[in-house]
Amino acid sequence: LEPSKFFCTWRAEDESSLKLVLTGPSSHNYNHHWLRATCRALGEQVLEVTVGNKASVTNPFPAVEPAVVKFVCAPPSRLTLVPVYTSPQLDLTCPLLQQNKQVVPVSNYRNPILDLAAFDQQGRKFDNFSSLSVLWESSKVSLASIEPTMPMKLQPFEDENKQMKLHGRQTVLVHQQTGVAAITVTALGYQVQHLAAARVPSPYEPLTPVSDTLELLLVEDVKVSPDMVTIYNHPDVQLNLALREGSGHFFVNTSVKGIAEVVLQEAQGTAQVSPVHPGTVNVMVHDLCLAFPAPAKATVHVSDILEVNVRVVDKVEIGKSVRAYVRVLDDKKKPFPARYLQFMNLKVKAASAIVSLRPVAELTERDTAVYLVNGVSIGQTTLSAVVVDKSSRKIASAPQQIEVFPPFKLIPRRMTLLIGAMMQITSEGGPQPQSNILFSISDDDVASVNAMGHVRGVAVGNVTVTGLVQAVDAETGKLVVVSQDQVEVEVVVLTAIRIRAPITRIKTGAQMPVYVMGLTSTHTPFSFGSVLPSLTFYWSTTKRDILDVQPRHSEANINLPPEHKFGMRVTGKMRGRTGLKVLLRVTDPKAQQLEGSLKELCDEIQIQVYDKMHMLNPQVEAEELLMAPNSALRLQTNRDGVGELSYRMLDCPDHVIIAQVDDKGFLSSGSLTGISSLLITSQETFGINQTLILTVKVVPVSYVRFSTSPVLYTHTRDGLRAFPLGVLLTFTVHFHASSGEVLHSSNSHLTFFTNRDDLVQVGVGPTNHTLTVRTVNVGLTLLAVWDKENMGVADYVPLPVQHAISIDESNRLLVGDVVCFHVQLTSPDGAYGTWSSSANGVLQVDPKSGAAVARDSGTVTVYYEIPGLLKTYREVVVEAPTRTTAMAQATPVRAGKETKVLLTTRERGTNLIGTCSSSQIEAISQLQPETSVSCPLSFTNGDAVDFSANDVFRTHVSFDSSTGFYTCSITLQPVTDQQTRLLSTSMTNLLVKASIEGSFFSGEQVSSRLPIEPGLYSDRTELLLSNLHPSAEFLVYGPMAVLSNMEVVSSSPSITVEEREVHQGFPSFSKYSVHAVDLQSAALASVIISSTSSGQNLVIPVTVVHAADLSAAKQASPPAGVMEGGTSLHSFINSYQTMFCTLFALLAGTAIVIIVLHSLFSPKEQSYHPAFIQRTPPPVTGFDSPVVNSYSHVLPRASPNSSPRLRLYSPDYKS
Repeated sequence: LEPSKFFCTWRAEDESSLKLVLTGPSSHNYNHHWLRATCRALGEQVLEVTVGNKASVTNPFPAVEPAVVKFVCAPPSRLTLVPVYTSPQLDLTCPLLQQNKQVVPVSNYRNPILDLAAFDQQGRKFDNFSSLSVLWESSKVSLASIEPTMPMKLQPFEDENKQMKLHGRQTVLVHQQTGVAAITVTALGYQVQHLAAARVPSPYEPLTPVSDTLELLLVEDVKVSPDMVTIYNHPDVQLNLALREGSGHFFVNTSVKGIAEVVLQEAQGTAQVSPVHPGTVNVMVHDLCLAFPAPAKATVHVSDILEVNVRVVDKVEIGKSVRAYVRVLDDKKKPFPARYLQFMNLKVKAASAIVSLRPVAELTERDTAVYLVNGVSIGQTTLSAVVVDKSSRKIASAPQQIEVFPPFKLIPRRMTLLIGAMMQITSEGGPQPQSNILFSISDDDVASVNAMGHVRGVAVGNVTVTGLVQAVDAETGKLVVVSQDQVEVEVVVLTAIRIRAPITRIKTGAQMPVYVMGLTSTHTPFSFGSVLPSLTFYWSTTKRDILDVQPRHSEANINLPPEHKFGMRVTGKMRGRTGLKVLLRVTDPKAQQLEGSLKELCDEIQIQVYDKMHMLNPQVEAEELLMAPNSALRLQTNRDGVGELSYRMLDCPDHVIIAQVDDKGFLSSGSLTGISSLLITSQETFGINQTLILTVKVVPVSYVRFSTSPVLYTHTRDGLRAFPLGVLLTFTVHFHASSGEVLHSSNSHLTFFTNRDDLVQVGVGPTNHTLTVRTVNVGLTLLAVWDKENMGVADYVPLPVQHAISIDESNRLLVGDVVCFHVQLTSPDGAYGTWSSSANGVLQVDPKSGAAVARDSGTVTVYYEIPGLLKTYREVVVEAPTRTTAMAQATPVRAGKETKVLLTTRERGTNLIGTCSSSQIEAISQLQPETSVSCPLSFTNGDAVDFSANDVFRTHVSFDSSTGFYTCSITLQPVTDQQTRLLSTSMTNLLVKASIEGSFFSGEQVSSRLPIEPGLYSDRTELLLSNLHPSAEFLVYGPMAVLSNMEVVSSSPSITVEEREVHQGFPSFSKYSVHAVDLQSAALASVIISSTSSGQNLVIPVTVVHAADLSAAKQASPPAGVMEGGTSLHSFINSYQTMFCTLFALLAGTAIVIIVLHSLFSPKEQSYHPAFIQRTPPPVTGFDSPVVNSYSHVLPRASPNSSPRLRLYSPDYKS
């Protein structure tokens, strides 16, 4: 078609019932034309439309195309209301659209859109119904409402015939609530503005209202549970993902193909996942009937088995059970759910049969299989788990150690303590090595317990102590209780005491132990033997010489103090009857250890001592053997191995044989007591038979007794008050009959027990019924022995342990200290042992005397050993000093005299620790403790002195054992005149400090200042007198104390010396005048200066010349032209010699100026020619003062802050 020649004509059957308007093409589409028909009256008619081009030059025969359209104008007879279902990801529709349900689900989080369509009576859908007046209503506005701000929108959509039909789209506002809300739409009539625009003639046929209702079921969006899951890669494994909420109409797919297969089971509301290959896939669930921005997702991880873990507590008590936890981990090291374990063929096994395993299904956790591990027998084994994957590959866990231990039991089961007494709870059984036991107490006001199980009574009452054995869970790291036990503790006060004596009739020479007990059998020495404050025990007898009462361990030369004498050893001395009495006293009545706040308790028993029966006529020894029932004894005679021995029990018609003997001499008793005879025959090789008949008595054990060895000898022969630390003791248990005699054999099963195990180490002895005890810590331990079958057969002894090596404990050891260790122990012949140190660099010990020197800080052990007998020790801590001190009186340091300064490394006291014997004092000098201490010297005004103190002073350090101080001896060495002058004029003192050699010292150093007196010196070394100058002056410098006692004389009566002035300031000096009385006889003389206090002598030569003797004047010219102040100017000009000297002085002065300028402006380091180094201060010539040689003109006073410098002057040239 040609747009410019286009024409369109139309024709209606009833043009009054409609309105046709042609609208031109739009600017962007010239091929479309619209003919708008507006309905003005009801009815049906046909519209004819013809379109084409008019004839033109280029198109003389144009095309013309007619079209016929049926146009219906009818009222709506029904409305349809359906939700709009859209799936942006999938081209799928909601099944509800085909089902035409009146109740449809919608999301309660997103506003649903409802589609409105209108139909006429013949069921035809209206192409346009915009003229209708539509009313929207909701049955539950709280669930879903129609808001005026959100009106219905009319939008054309294609139908199945590709024809555009107008639809109404209404948005419903939901309020995030679930429930059912009915939405009703009603067409009430026609809109007035539409009737007016279409010019519908009146009256028109009114519209009968039509409506439609749609029930909306507001639901949550679909949710997949679980949203993240791991599935075991096995063909028999299936996973159901639960689909909750939503419309119920879903479509399921996966993000990746080949990882898992997913099947939707709508009836069950699940999605079934089957693993295919290891990997991760997202299962996406699309809700077909709910509008949603994205599908619900669940991440499914398909995994093979990575490893197997077994977690179990590594300790289990025999007869009890613990739980073992088994987990199978995926490739992300996360446990598989327990429901997959049945597909893995899980098996848990032990390496040995000491434990049994049983799975417990009811205890199985979500991702863990639980097994009960029961201890069957004591030992150690391992547990491991094995699984099999789908490819039949076996995967085993790492073996886990587990120990089956015997039952944990606290010992003792019950204890009775006095207030202040202590006893330790120990254990038997339990895990090995035993873990720490956690103790707790039910009432800490009655008793206290520490981490070691030490229980101490506090107040009267009963408490329970609980001990827990814990182990660490290998996986969680938490402590778990593997066993526990309890001990009953009773805290009491003593109401009375009684002496426990096993027998009250004893033979002479027999021994028995006696000890104190309370009123009940539970009040043993363990109850009060370790009480603090301690109790004291005093034993006595009513008659002398009948009983010998000695403290325990007296056979080892131990003399126990009263606080440890709760038990004694009683020996029958002579026949008679006596009373044995004990008195118990408290040391602190405030401790309330006795009932009623008593201060003492006592008890007394009567003991009968009788003589042992023996033959008087004839005097023969009766041979007998004492044996306990069911005991054995190996017989041995002096003929063993020499003769042929035979043994036989003699029959007695009236007595039953109570013992048996074999051919080897093995004698054994039966269970009966009584007396039998034993015949021993020896057939000698020389034809003689010897016989021996012994009486064998079988008697029960009446009591036991401890004896102690070895004997500990001391140099004073006095007993020790306690056992030395570090010694090895042997305790032998003796069995006694009711007569007090010692049994030769016994079968008793003895139990040894201590009230604590941290101070001594108890071990098995070298023979039967012996034990060894090594003392390892200082303190008191109680040792007991009893028969398991007869608890009344018991003995108790105290084991006090103290340091055998004594030291003055009031002072802590510092570096530089000299220590004298002492010990009482000696060998049996009185010889001392050998000393040693674990670190001689810290503490050097003399091996013979025990004297020691602390060389450095640290911890060291000092040993004292008697070879073959004992070895004791003591730990010593040497600390670094915090301050060193040098002490001295303010006496000056002089030449030829030794000055002593005391040095110490302690803040208080001396460096000598303890009292030293003569041998130790001799050993101290050999140890040379002074090598650890030095005394560095320095000058207080070092800037004024150009040499160090060590150049002029010599030091020597020694140790004085009588005072305990180090002594620094300082001696002034011979010095030069220059050094003497500087020391006298620089106002410096000598600073002495104490220092530690060989180690860094950062503490405070308290120094001592000493004045320095270098001695006398004069400003003149030679005096020249003449007839023109018969007088001269010189100065003598020195301390005022020396100057006041100084004597200045002349060696010749022709020369006189007179003191002119004494200067007491600094520097102090005396001025003297020398005058020639007789020039003829005083050709050679000298001035002698002597001091008795300093022991110093100075000699100044005096030369007398005549003015005519020129050569003599030249040879004896003074250093700088000496002139007397009173000489006239006329004499000076007329004197030829003087003029010559003056000229010579001018030349020398010029040379000096040149040398000084050269020294000042030369870039090199100054070097002084020896000719210009001052040795004797020169005099200065002047006419303004009568004193030509005044020192104030020659050498100005040096400032303390000025640096030392050399001064130039003209030397004394003699050639």
